[in-house]
Amino acid sequence: MVRSWAAIVPAFVVIFVVAACGGGATPTPAGSAPASEAPEPSAPAVAEKCDGQELSFQLSFIPNVQHAGFLVAANRGFYEDEGLQVDMVPAGPNVDPVSAVGDGTASLGQVDYGQLLRARAAGVPIVSIAQTYKDTFLNWYASADSGIETMADWEGKRVGRTQVGDDPEIIAMLASAGLTLDDITTIQQDFGIDEFVAGEVDLATGVVFFHPAAFNGQTDMSWPDDFNIFIPEEQGANIASQTVATTEEMIAEDPAALRCFLRASIRGWQAVFEDTEAAVDDVMEFIPEGAIPREHQSPAMLDVLPIIGDDPDDDLLRIDPAQYAETIAILEEVEFIDPGLNIEDTYDTSIYDTMGEIAP
Repeated sequence: MVRSWAAIVPAFVVIFVVAACGGGATPTPAGSAPASEAPEPSAPAVAEKCDGQELSFQLSFIPNVQHAGFLVAANRGFYEDEGLQVDMVPAGPNVDPVSAVGDGTASLGQVDYGQLLRARAAGVPIVSIAQTYKDTFLNWYASADSGIETMADWEGKRVGRTQVGDDPEIIAMLASAGLTLDDITTIQQDFGIDEFVAGEVDLATGVVFFHPAAFNGQTDMSWPDDFNIFIPEEQGANIASQTVATTEEMIAEDPAALRCFLRASIRGWQAVFEDTEAAVDDVMEFIPEGAIPREHQSPAMLDVLPIIGDDPDDDLLRIDPAQYAETIAILEEVEFIDPGLNIEDTYDTSIYDTMGEIAP
Protein backbone atom coordinates (compact mmCIF):
# COMPACT_ATOMS: atom_id res chain seq x y z
CA MET A 1 0.00 0.00 0.00
CA VAL A 2 1.15 3.53 -0.75
CA ARG A 3 1.85 5.81 2.19
CA SER A 4 2.07 9.09 0.30
CA TRP A 5 0.36 12.40 0.86
CA ALA A 6 -2.71 13.51 -1.03
CA ALA A 7 -2.03 16.32 -3.48
CA ILE A 8 -0.26 19.37 -2.11
CA VAL A 9 2.09 19.99 -5.01
CA PRO A 10 2.61 18.15 -8.31
CA ALA A 11 4.95 15.19 -8.26
CA PHE A 12 8.45 16.13 -9.24
CA VAL A 13 12.03 15.02 -8.95
CA VAL A 14 14.84 17.10 -7.55
CA ILE A 15 18.24 15.50 -7.87
CA PHE A 16 20.99 16.83 -5.71
CA VAL A 17 24.39 15.30 -6.30
CA VAL A 18 27.16 15.61 -3.80
CA ALA A 19 30.46 14.56 -5.34
CA ALA A 20 33.20 12.36 -4.21
CA CYS A 21 33.00 4.64 0.03
CA GLY A 22 34.83 0.72 -0.26
CA GLY A 23 35.86 -2.23 1.82
CA GLY A 24 34.67 -3.09 5.25
CA ALA A 25 33.59 -5.88 7.53
CA THR A 26 31.30 -8.60 6.24
CA PRO A 27 27.78 -7.84 7.49
CA THR A 28 25.60 -10.06 9.57
CA PRO A 29 22.84 -11.51 7.34
CA ALA A 30 19.76 -9.31 7.29
CA GLY A 31 17.88 -9.46 10.55
CA SER A 32 20.06 -12.26 11.89
CA ALA A 33 19.87 -10.99 15.47
CA PRO A 34 17.92 -8.26 17.25
CA ALA A 35 19.99 -5.35 18.50
CA SER A 36 19.43 -6.54 22.06
CA GLU A 37 21.46 -9.66 21.21
CA ALA A 38 23.97 -7.98 18.91
CA PRO A 39 27.58 -7.34 19.95
CA GLU A 40 28.59 -3.92 21.12
CA PRO A 41 29.15 -1.53 18.19
CA SER A 42 32.64 -1.57 16.72
CA ALA A 43 33.99 1.98 16.71
CA PRO A 44 37.44 2.20 15.13
CA ALA A 45 39.41 5.39 15.74
CA VAL A 46 39.30 6.16 12.01
CA ALA A 47 36.22 4.94 10.15
CA GLU A 48 36.73 3.56 6.65
CA LYS A 49 35.88 6.01 3.90
CA CYS A 50 34.15 5.08 0.69
CA ASP A 51 35.42 5.40 -2.85
CA GLY A 52 32.89 7.26 -4.96
CA GLN A 53 29.93 4.89 -4.70
CA GLU A 54 26.70 6.40 -5.99
CA LEU A 55 23.58 6.08 -3.84
CA SER A 56 20.06 7.42 -4.20
CA PHE A 57 18.00 8.22 -1.12
CA GLN A 58 14.23 8.16 -1.60
CA LEU A 59 12.58 10.76 0.62
CA SER A 60 9.13 10.08 2.09
CA PHE A 61 7.64 13.31 0.74
CA ILE A 62 8.79 16.52 -0.89
CA PRO A 63 11.95 17.78 0.85
CA ASN A 64 11.17 19.52 4.14
CA VAL A 65 12.32 19.67 7.74
CA GLN A 66 11.27 16.08 8.41
CA HIS A 67 14.31 15.12 6.29
CA ALA A 68 16.54 17.83 7.75
CA GLY A 69 19.50 15.68 8.81
CA PHE A 70 19.80 14.06 5.40
CA LEU A 71 19.41 17.36 3.56
CA VAL A 72 21.96 19.08 5.79
CA ALA A 73 24.39 16.21 5.14
CA ALA A 74 23.88 16.64 1.40
CA ASN A 75 24.06 20.42 1.32
CA ARG A 76 27.17 20.67 3.51
CA GLY A 77 29.11 17.91 1.75
CA PHE A 78 29.03 15.36 4.59
CA TYR A 79 28.33 12.53 2.13
CA GLU A 80 31.17 13.79 -0.03
CA ASP A 81 33.41 13.75 3.06
CA GLU A 82 32.61 10.04 3.38
CA GLY A 83 33.46 9.42 -0.28
CA LEU A 84 29.87 9.04 -1.47
CA GLN A 85 27.80 10.52 -4.26
CA VAL A 86 24.21 10.76 -3.00
CA ASP A 87 21.08 11.82 -4.87
CA MET A 88 18.17 13.06 -2.74
CA VAL A 89 15.02 11.89 -4.55
CA PRO A 90 11.71 13.51 -3.49
CA ALA A 91 8.49 11.58 -3.16
CA GLY A 92 5.05 12.97 -3.84
CA PRO A 93 1.43 11.96 -4.40
CA ASN A 94 2.29 9.27 -6.93
CA VAL A 95 5.48 7.91 -5.40
CA ASP A 96 5.60 4.88 -3.10
CA PRO A 97 8.91 4.93 -1.17
CA VAL A 98 8.50 1.27 -0.14
CA SER A 99 8.24 0.17 -3.76
CA ALA A 100 11.09 2.44 -4.84
CA VAL A 101 13.43 0.86 -2.29
CA GLY A 102 12.06 -2.66 -2.60
CA ASP A 103 12.53 -2.88 -6.35
CA GLY A 104 15.95 -1.22 -6.30
CA THR A 105 14.89 2.03 -7.94
CA ALA A 106 16.40 3.75 -4.90
CA SER A 107 19.39 2.46 -2.92
CA LEU A 108 17.80 3.49 0.37
CA GLY A 109 14.73 5.37 1.50
CA GLN A 110 12.74 6.77 4.38
CA VAL A 111 9.74 4.45 4.74
CA ASP A 112 7.09 3.68 7.33
CA TYR A 113 7.85 0.55 9.35
CA GLY A 114 4.22 -0.62 9.16
CA GLN A 115 4.33 -0.51 5.37
CA LEU A 116 7.73 -2.21 5.40
CA LEU A 117 6.10 -5.06 7.34
CA ARG A 118 3.40 -5.45 4.71
CA ALA A 119 6.03 -5.48 1.98
CA ARG A 120 8.06 -8.14 3.84
CA ALA A 121 4.94 -10.25 4.22
CA ALA A 122 4.46 -10.00 0.46
CA GLY A 123 7.99 -11.26 -0.18
CA VAL A 124 9.76 -7.94 -0.78
CA PRO A 125 13.33 -8.18 0.65
CA ILE A 126 13.24 -4.71 2.23
CA VAL A 127 14.99 -4.20 5.58
CA SER A 128 15.29 -1.40 8.14
CA ILE A 129 18.88 -0.45 8.96
CA ALA A 130 18.12 2.66 11.03
CA GLN A 131 15.13 4.27 12.74
CA THR A 132 14.60 7.90 11.85
CA TYR A 133 11.94 8.75 14.42
CA LYS A 134 11.78 7.52 18.01
CA ASP A 135 8.12 8.59 18.22
CA THR A 136 5.37 8.89 15.66
CA PHE A 137 5.10 11.98 13.48
CA LEU A 138 1.34 11.47 13.06
CA ASN A 139 -1.61 12.68 15.11
CA TRP A 140 -5.32 13.26 14.65
CA TYR A 141 -6.97 16.41 15.90
CA ALA A 142 -10.41 17.89 16.58
CA SER A 143 -11.47 21.30 17.84
CA ALA A 144 -11.32 21.61 21.61
CA ASP A 145 -15.01 22.52 21.69
CA SER A 146 -16.09 19.62 19.43
CA GLY A 147 -16.92 17.22 22.24
CA ILE A 148 -14.53 14.66 20.73
CA GLU A 149 -12.43 13.87 23.76
CA THR A 150 -11.88 10.09 23.72
CA MET A 151 -11.51 7.41 21.06
CA ALA A 152 -15.09 6.32 21.81
CA ASP A 153 -16.20 9.77 20.61
CA TRP A 154 -14.88 8.95 17.13
CA GLU A 155 -17.91 6.76 16.48
CA GLY A 156 -19.99 8.22 13.67
CA LYS A 157 -17.51 11.01 12.99
CA ARG A 158 -15.98 12.17 9.71
CA VAL A 159 -12.25 11.46 9.86
CA GLY A 160 -9.92 13.05 7.34
CA ARG A 161 -7.08 10.97 5.96
CA THR A 162 -4.06 12.21 4.04
CA GLN A 163 -2.76 8.72 3.28
CA VAL A 164 -3.50 6.60 0.25
CA GLY A 165 -4.17 3.10 1.53
CA ASP A 166 -4.75 1.79 5.03
CA ASP A 167 -3.72 3.72 8.13
CA PRO A 168 -2.50 1.18 10.69
CA GLU A 169 -2.53 3.89 13.36
CA ILE A 170 -6.23 4.64 12.84
CA ILE A 171 -7.12 0.95 12.83
CA ALA A 172 -5.18 0.30 16.05
CA MET A 173 -6.50 3.41 17.83
CA LEU A 174 -10.08 2.51 16.98
CA ALA A 175 -9.53 -1.04 18.19
CA SER A 176 -8.45 0.31 21.59
CA ALA A 177 -12.01 1.64 21.98
CA GLY A 178 -13.72 -1.43 20.51
CA LEU A 179 -14.34 0.35 17.19
CA THR A 180 -13.48 -0.45 13.58
CA LEU A 181 -13.25 1.51 10.35
CA ASP A 182 -16.94 0.73 9.81
CA ASP A 183 -17.76 2.94 12.80
CA ILE A 184 -16.36 6.11 11.20
CA THR A 185 -16.63 7.85 7.85
CA THR A 186 -13.22 8.40 6.28
CA ILE A 187 -12.73 11.36 3.97
CA GLN A 188 -9.68 11.89 1.81
CA GLN A 189 -8.23 15.26 2.72
CA ASP A 190 -5.45 17.33 1.25
CA PHE A 191 -2.25 17.62 3.22
CA GLY A 192 -3.13 21.10 4.45
CA ILE A 193 -5.78 22.42 6.82
CA ASP A 194 -8.49 23.64 4.43
CA GLU A 195 -11.00 20.80 4.95
CA PHE A 196 -10.75 21.09 8.72
CA VAL A 197 -11.11 24.87 8.74
CA ALA A 198 -14.11 24.59 6.40
CA GLY A 199 -15.80 22.07 8.71
CA GLU A 200 -15.76 19.26 6.16
CA VAL A 201 -14.21 16.82 8.65
CA ASP A 202 -14.67 16.38 12.40
CA LEU A 203 -11.15 15.06 12.89
CA ALA A 204 -8.19 15.57 10.61
CA THR A 205 -4.79 13.99 10.18
CA GLY A 206 -1.87 16.05 11.42
CA VAL A 207 1.89 15.67 11.33
CA VAL A 208 4.28 17.29 13.77
CA PHE A 209 6.41 18.83 11.04
CA PHE A 210 3.57 20.68 9.32
CA HIS A 211 0.24 21.23 11.06
CA PRO A 212 1.19 22.93 14.36
CA ALA A 213 3.18 25.55 12.48
CA ALA A 214 0.43 25.89 9.86
CA PHE A 215 -2.31 26.61 12.39
CA ASN A 216 -0.16 28.94 14.47
CA GLY A 217 0.98 30.86 11.41
CA GLN A 218 -2.11 30.91 9.20
CA THR A 219 -5.17 31.00 11.48
CA ASP A 220 -6.35 32.48 14.76
CA MET A 221 -6.34 28.98 16.27
CA SER A 222 -3.50 28.07 18.62
CA TRP A 223 -1.84 24.65 18.60
CA PRO A 224 -2.18 22.76 20.92
CA ASP A 225 -4.51 24.83 23.14
CA ASP A 226 -7.47 24.97 20.73
CA PHE A 227 -7.40 21.28 19.87
CA ASN A 228 -8.05 17.83 21.26
CA ILE A 229 -5.11 15.86 19.86
CA PHE A 230 -5.00 12.09 19.53
CA ILE A 231 -1.47 10.70 19.47
CA PRO A 232 -1.25 7.02 18.48
CA GLU A 233 1.13 5.87 21.23
CA GLU A 234 -1.23 7.42 23.81
CA GLN A 235 -4.18 5.56 22.32
CA GLY A 236 -2.95 1.97 22.30
CA ALA A 237 -1.08 2.28 19.00
CA ASN A 238 2.63 2.56 19.78
CA ILE A 239 3.59 1.82 16.18
CA ALA A 240 7.15 2.39 15.05
CA SER A 241 7.41 5.26 12.62
CA GLN A 242 9.72 5.95 9.70
CA THR A 243 12.93 4.06 9.10
CA VAL A 244 15.93 4.14 6.82
CA ALA A 245 15.36 1.06 4.70
CA THR A 246 17.31 -0.77 2.03
CA THR A 247 17.33 -4.27 0.56
CA GLU A 248 19.04 -7.48 1.63
CA GLU A 249 20.94 -7.37 -1.66
CA MET A 250 22.33 -3.91 -0.94
CA ILE A 251 23.46 -4.98 2.53
CA ALA A 252 25.25 -8.00 1.08
CA GLU A 253 26.83 -6.18 -1.87
CA ASP A 254 28.04 -2.90 -0.36
CA PRO A 255 27.78 -2.63 3.43
CA ALA A 256 30.61 -0.07 3.43
CA ALA A 257 28.52 2.39 1.41
CA LEU A 258 25.68 2.00 3.87
CA ARG A 259 28.01 2.63 6.82
CA CYS A 260 29.30 5.77 5.13
CA PHE A 261 25.72 6.91 4.49
CA LEU A 262 24.67 6.42 8.12
CA ARG A 263 27.73 8.20 9.50
CA ALA A 264 27.16 11.23 7.31
CA SER A 265 23.41 11.24 8.01
CA ILE A 266 23.89 11.15 11.77
CA ARG A 267 26.42 13.95 11.45
CA GLY A 268 23.75 15.88 9.57
CA TRP A 269 21.19 15.39 12.32
CA GLN A 270 23.75 16.40 14.95
CA ALA A 271 24.26 19.64 13.02
CA VAL A 272 20.50 20.25 13.05
CA PHE A 273 20.42 20.03 16.84
CA GLU A 274 23.37 22.38 17.10
CA ASP A 275 21.92 25.17 14.93
CA THR A 276 18.31 24.81 13.82
CA GLU A 277 18.13 28.07 11.90
CA ALA A 278 21.20 27.24 9.84
CA ALA A 279 19.66 23.82 9.18
CA VAL A 280 16.48 25.46 7.91
CA ASP A 281 18.63 27.37 5.44
CA ASP A 282 19.99 24.03 4.17
CA VAL A 283 16.50 22.53 3.88
CA MET A 284 15.20 25.49 1.90
CA GLU A 285 17.80 24.74 -0.79
CA PHE A 286 15.82 21.59 -1.64
CA ILE A 287 12.20 22.79 -1.34
CA PRO A 288 10.61 23.74 -4.69
CA GLU A 289 10.09 27.48 -4.94
CA GLY A 290 6.82 28.50 -3.31
CA ALA A 291 5.96 25.02 -2.01
CA ILE A 292 6.65 25.59 1.70
CA PRO A 293 7.76 29.00 3.05
CA ARG A 294 10.69 29.41 5.40
CA GLU A 295 8.34 31.07 7.90
CA HIS A 296 6.68 27.67 8.26
CA GLN A 297 9.80 25.50 8.24
CA SER A 298 11.57 27.40 11.00
CA PRO A 299 9.02 26.62 13.77
CA ALA A 300 8.31 23.19 12.26
CA MET A 301 11.97 22.27 12.73
CA LEU A 302 11.50 22.60 16.49
CA ASP A 303 8.59 20.15 16.28
CA VAL A 304 10.68 17.58 14.41
CA LEU A 305 13.67 17.38 16.75
CA PRO A 306 11.84 15.83 19.77
CA ILE A 307 10.88 12.78 17.69
CA ILE A 308 14.45 12.43 16.39
CA GLY A 309 16.17 12.42 19.78
CA ASP A 310 16.92 14.36 22.93
CA ASP A 311 20.14 16.07 21.82
CA PRO A 312 23.05 15.65 19.37
CA ASP A 313 24.69 13.09 21.67
CA ASP A 314 21.64 10.80 21.66
CA ASP A 315 21.78 7.48 19.77
CA LEU A 316 20.39 9.15 16.67
CA LEU A 317 18.91 6.76 14.07
CA ARG A 318 19.47 3.68 16.28
CA ILE A 319 16.79 0.98 15.91
CA ASP A 320 14.58 0.20 18.92
CA PRO A 321 13.90 -3.56 18.65
CA ALA A 322 11.38 -3.48 21.49
CA GLN A 323 9.25 -0.93 19.64
CA TYR A 324 9.50 -2.99 16.46
CA ALA A 325 8.32 -6.08 18.34
CA GLU A 326 5.43 -4.14 19.87
CA THR A 327 4.49 -2.81 16.44
CA ILE A 328 4.30 -6.30 14.95
CA ALA A 329 2.20 -7.55 17.88
CA ILE A 330 -0.24 -4.64 17.54
CA LEU A 331 -0.57 -4.92 13.76
CA GLU A 332 -1.08 -8.67 13.92
CA GLU A 333 -3.78 -8.21 16.55
CA VAL A 334 -5.71 -5.71 14.42
CA GLU A 335 -5.12 -7.86 11.30
CA PHE A 336 -3.14 -5.21 9.45
CA ILE A 337 -0.55 -7.92 8.80
CA ASP A 338 -0.92 -11.70 8.94
CA PRO A 339 0.51 -13.55 11.95
CA GLY A 340 3.88 -15.23 11.73
CA LEU A 341 6.13 -12.50 10.38
CA ASN A 342 9.64 -12.99 11.77
CA ILE A 343 10.77 -9.73 13.36
CA GLU A 344 14.42 -10.64 12.75
CA ASP A 345 13.75 -10.51 9.00
CA THR A 346 12.53 -6.92 9.15
CA TYR A 347 15.67 -5.15 10.36
CA ASP A 348 19.44 -5.47 10.43
CA THR A 349 21.57 -3.66 13.00
CA SER A 350 24.92 -4.78 11.57
CA ILE A 351 25.47 -1.61 9.52
CA TYR A 352 24.81 0.74 12.45
CA ASP A 353 26.80 -1.43 14.86
CA THR A 354 29.93 -1.43 12.68
CA MET A 355 29.87 2.06 11.19
CA GLY A 356 32.55 3.48 13.51
CA GLU A 357 33.08 7.02 14.71
CA ILE A 358 31.07 9.94 13.40
CA ALA A 359 33.24 12.74 12.00
CA PRO A 360 33.34 15.88 14.18
